[in-house]
Amino acid sequence: MLGAALIVALAPVADVLPAAAQSAPAGGAQQAPFSPFAPFPSPTPSPAPAARPATRPVERAHVKPHVARPHPSRRKVVEKKKVVEKKKLAERKESRKKLAESKENQREIAESKGYKRVSDLVNFPKFFPGLGIIFVRPDTLPTGPFLCFDRKDHLVATVYMIPTKDIDDHKTLEAAGSSGGPVDHVSFYFNPGHPGVDVPHYHFVIWHVPKKEEARVAQ
Repeated sequence: MLGAALIVALAPVADVLPAAAQSAPAGGAQQAPFSPFAPFPSPTPSPAPAARPATRPVERAHVKPHVARPHPSRRKVVEKKKVVEKKKLAERKESRKKLAESKENQREIAESKGYKRVSDLVNFPKFFPGLGIIFVRPDTLPTGPFLCFDRKDHLVATVYMIPTKDIDDHKTLEAAGSSGGPVDHVSFYFNPGHPGVDVPHYHFVIWHVPKKEEARVAQ
């Protein structure tokens, strides 16, 4: 009885399979039946990556590392301070010296060294406009030096008078020095001649005062 029941149950399936086989095309390839034990297909290999073009490396400017300046040593600082203090001390001494000299009568000092008023030696004005009251040692004529004072007996200039003939003859000239003081500026000009130096000559004027103070001997 069991075998008869199986035959009756499988009869419809047997009828369908021959019909499906008849409906498939004759020349087409038949699909292989799926098997759970068939291996998985191997994956398709990916294409190799394209080679990147070679690029030139970026050139970077060379930057020097910052170097910290060394701090001056304490010894150098002390030495520099000593130099500054020494300079200030010298300036103070010079200032005191000038102050002491300014309190002295410079005309009297010149007379004690043999200088005579030019107006007492030759026919010459006591006050010469532009140079003031002029003193000279007679043994140094005609070159000088001539010391020029203002009306308060302050030395304002030292003058050397050089004949033009001596300049034209290219003579080597020498003259006595003078401790007239610091030099502020110099003037050099022609004079046709005057009593004491009556030949054409040049005045070489060494000013011991600023230019604006030349007015002290202007008149």
